[in-house]
Parts: sequence; structure tokens; C-alpha cells
Amino acid sequence: MIYRLPEINDKSILQEYIQEHYDNKETSISASLGLSASEYADWVEKIHRNASDGDEQWGKSLLYLCFDNNKLIGLLSIRYELPKSLTEMYGDIGYGVRPFERNKGYATKMLRHALSICKEKGMDKVLLGCYKDNLASAATIKKNGGVLVYENDNYNEGKISQYYSINL
Repeated sequence: MIYRLPEINDKSILQEYIQEHYDNKETSISASLGLSASEYADWVEKIHRNASDGDEQWGKSLLYLCFDNNKLIGLLSIRYELPKSLTEMYGDIGYGVRPFERNKGYATKMLRHALSICKEKGMDKVLLGCYKDNLASAATIKKNGGVLVYENDNYNEGKISQYYSINL
């Protein structure tokens, strides 16, 4: 797979990606950092700024487009400078795979890549979260060494989230 930051000329492939989610009755785009609600050029600028300079509240982070055979498969968010309170709320890594490419092992590969980057950045463990009813995401996390550490519903209006720790 190829992982890279988004560029201005990626707009049409990201629009297709979003539309596939909408066509699948999904209104939330995982790991997108507000892509569907942002002006595209501003979003790309923010992603590059977060990678180079970071954000006061969130620290430095990476948001990669993930390709296989020149097709956008998903998005991968690696938040390697999060304060502990935000890690406990959002997790250090987020990922999303387009609906018609799920159950093909892509999320597992994406997470494995993110873990290697976190290790390169000096992290010795990461925390990841997913909704309790998202069995596929939980399985992906477990395949990569995730161990359930806690559950809560404080941030999701009654929807239970599970949080997994992975030692690097």
C-alpha cells in the first residue's frame, strides 16, 4: 500500500470516497478530520500544517490517504503528540476504509503501518477506541495486539466505546 498526505489534486478522489460512504448510509467519515464539512483547500492546508508544525491543542499528527493499485482505500490518522486527556477520549490512531473495500484486510495493514510510525516517533504504547458494536474494528485492533482496557459512554451520547492498548 502507498500512504501519503493529501494534495490539492486529490479533491475528486476524496469526493468519490465521501460519496461512497453517503451512498452506504454513513454520514460520519472516520479519520477524516472534518473533510466533508470543510473547504477542501483549507482542509489540505490544515493536514499539512498539522504534520509540520502541529496544533496547539492536538500536537503534531499525520493524516494519510491509503492507496492500493492507485485506488483510494481509506484514511489513516496518526495523532502522536496528543495530550493524555485527548488520547483517552479519541485515541492515538484512527482509520476508515471505504465501504466496498471492507473485509479485505486493509484496516489491519493500515493499523500495522500506523503502529510502525508511532514507534518511529518514540511512542511505546498507543490507545485506540472504537464503538462496542463495531466488531470489525475491534477485531482489527486485536489482530494488531490490542488489549481491551476500558469502556465508556461519556463522549458518545449513550453509545458505548471500547478502548484498547497496544504496546509497541
